[in-house]
Parts: sequence; C-alpha cells; structure tokens
Amino acid sequence: MEESLSRDGGPSMSSEQVPQIDWAVVESLIQAQANTNMSLEQYLLYVTHDEFDLDATEMERCLSEAIVHHERALEDLEAARELVVGSDD
Repeated sequence: MEESLSRDGGPSMSSEQVPQIDWAVVESLIQAQANTNMSLEQYLLYVTHDEFDLDATEMERCLSEAIVHHERALEDLEAARELVVGSDD
C-alpha cells in the first residue's frame, strides 16, 4: 500500500481508509441529528395535541427522554471522534 503525505507534510491515511472514516463520521453525525430531531418531534407532538396534558410530571418525563436521546447523540459523536483520532496512529 502506498503512503501519501497530508497537507501538513506528514503521512496521511490511505485512500481506502479515508472514505471509510468519512462515512463513519457522516453516519455518526446523522445519528446524532436523528436523536436530536426525535426529542424535538416528541415535544412538538405533546404541545400540539390536546390529548397530551403536559403537567410537571409529564414535562419532566419528556425532558428525561430528550436527555437520553442527546446522550446517544453524544455517544455517536464520540465514537466518530475516536475513529478519526485512532486513524492518525
């Protein structure tokens, strides 16, 4: 496998590694965005439909679920970052 130089003059990843890493990063960003959107969509559903009564307990549950979704988004982003950092070795 031929080694090429990066923009800073150091060794870069092979042309085969770059698309795999790029795809992993894109996929992680998509998953993070999907988790964020899920939280927003759920809240909008609650506030736009009369059958959902958002008292303090329901609001707390909604926010707890949003936190879980955002934690998953952070995990996806951290996994992508670790993949990128690990590919520099």
